Amino acid sequence: MSKYRTIDVWNKRYGNEEVLEDYAGRIIKKSACGNPNSRFHPTLDHIRPLSDGGKDVLDNIIICHRDTNEEKGDCFPHWEANNKKFKSKRVKGNRNAYKIYYNN
Repeated sequence: MSKYRTIDVWNKRYGNEEVLEDYAGRIIKKSACGNPNSRFHPTLDHIRPLSDGGKDVLDNIIICHRDTNEEKGDCFPHWEANNKKFKSKRVKGNRNAYKIYYNN
């Protein structure tokens, strides 16, 4: 669980953008923030899971579709989501920041 709210992170990162595609290619909508019944429900995901030593900081959080988040689970640094393979790497010079890369 994060101390951040999805809508607040969305506003900070994407402003007035209403529809986005997450890193796995799924559509998410700002209007679906907080609505788990929506098929476009965005969630916050810790790239490096808290259970694996990740921190609850914005540099380690990404907004993604709930299905993408569920498929990733606590996997790190390699996982699959939406039938695609991904890996993450720490951003050089930042202990808590991670980037996600498509791993074909």
